Amino acid sequence: MRRITGTHVYAYAKCPRLAALDLHLDRALRREPSPWEEFAARRGREFEADYVRDLGAVQPQYPERDFAAGAQATLALLREGAPLIHQAVLAHGDRLGLPDLLRRVDGSSAIGDHHYEVLDVKTSGRARADQVLQVVFYSRLLADVQGRLPVHGALVLKDRREERFAVADYRAVGAEVEAELVRLRAAPEAARPFRQRGCDSCHWNHRCLPELAAARDLSLVQGMSHGAREILEAHGCRTIDDLAVFVDGGRLRHALDPALLRRLRRAAQAALLGQPLVEPRPHGAALGNRALGDGALVHLLGDPFADRVLAIGVQHPLGADDGIAVELPRSRDAEWPAFRRLLDRVPPQAVLLHFDHALPRWYEEHAHRQEAGVGIAARFVELQRRLRAAALFPAPVFALADFVAHGLGRDPLRAGHPGAAALWAAAGDGDRKLVAKVTTDLHDLAALERRILAAAPAAQEQALGSDAGTATA
Repeated sequence: MRRITGTHVYAYAKCPRLAALDLHLDRALRREPSPWEEFAARRGREFEADYVRDLGAVQPQYPERDFAAGAQATLALLREGAPLIHQAVLAHGDRLGLPDLLRRVDGSSAIGDHHYEVLDVKTSGRARADQVLQVVFYSRLLADVQGRLPVHGALVLKDRREERFAVADYRAVGAEVEAELVRLRAAPEAARPFRQRGCDSCHWNHRCLPELAAARDLSLVQGMSHGAREILEAHGCRTIDDLAVFVDGGRLRHALDPALLRRLRRAAQAALLGQPLVEPRPHGAALGNRALGDGALVHLLGDPFADRVLAIGVQHPLGADDGIAVELPRSRDAEWPAFRRLLDRVPPQAVLLHFDHALPRWYEEHAHRQEAGVGIAARFVELQRRLRAAALFPAPVFALADFVAHGLGRDPLRAGHPGAAALWAAAGDGDRKLVAKVTTDLHDLAALERRILAAAPAAQEQALGSDAGTATA
């Protein structure tokens, strides 16, 4: 029987199926990590080592993977009252935890006139629920060892700031997650795969994605949720093909919103067609979309770990090869001047089209320290939300790569993966790859604006030979 670990808790918060596979399958069966995933993992390990190096923390000594010996060595350090313990081993029953740091705090316990609390070192800029639950798991294990639940847990974030929280606030949900993991260990089939954003970076996606495709699973429909899939399956609608022709007949009136059902059915029809179906828009919407077409595209490539923008690109007019300019800031201080030089190429009243929230977040962070022009932020227009609302795509769309693949039928990674940008920047040929990636993304964004936002739905569906737009819920 495999022990439940903090890694399983972390995985469950992301996807129960991921936790189930981790509990049952050999690590050797995972897909190989990509070079940029390896790069990111190495930076995380180096950050933890660098943070711990000067703390004076002690580490339990034991034979490799002899966790029973490690737990005894850790207990000895706990009783001695070591101020900080790095890579402690906490074991109780069928649970095993290896927290990054245990810190001594005042207050009596079963190990003396002191006890310990858990700190976990992360490379994210803000605390996430999966990270908190991992610390809660370690804290519950620690309570079994020291006879007292620590009052607080903490995450050390990449700016070395501690994000503290009350462990008791999450104790109940922590117990529920552990109970679910015990259930999945006994019945892994209880966790079905579901297509979601995290699938693209999951080390089991080479198993789950083909399984979903073979089953024509409803989660492969844009906009599908776990609850909607469960409701539809309970009414005999189990595949994409079923959903494309599904007639409600009033059975789902109190379970699924008719407008949502219509969109899901249209998305299933788009999946059968293999092309996006542009949604009808109110009279006069075309004028607004053409105003977007007269705007400029602004696109960033960044290094999230370092909080750095590595490349900024602008295209105006949209789709013009000679309208693209790219800047490669060499430092954080160089980012703002680079952005302003690029804006000088754009008419002062043109809207600034961007994908996702990277640009507004970057601008908000920098603008208060700079001489920000009045009205720049008011010109920002986010494309991701508009694209998702304007069309039903033949597959779920999360990142830009999904919109390019399913909206344009292009290889979204033909100029490389955006996650590799930091790796390129650290290599000798980084400049060339960064420019090529930003340029390619700008062309793709301009094509999506023309193909989706400026399209005429009726003409498109006639060209596709589809009567999907006439279906009613």
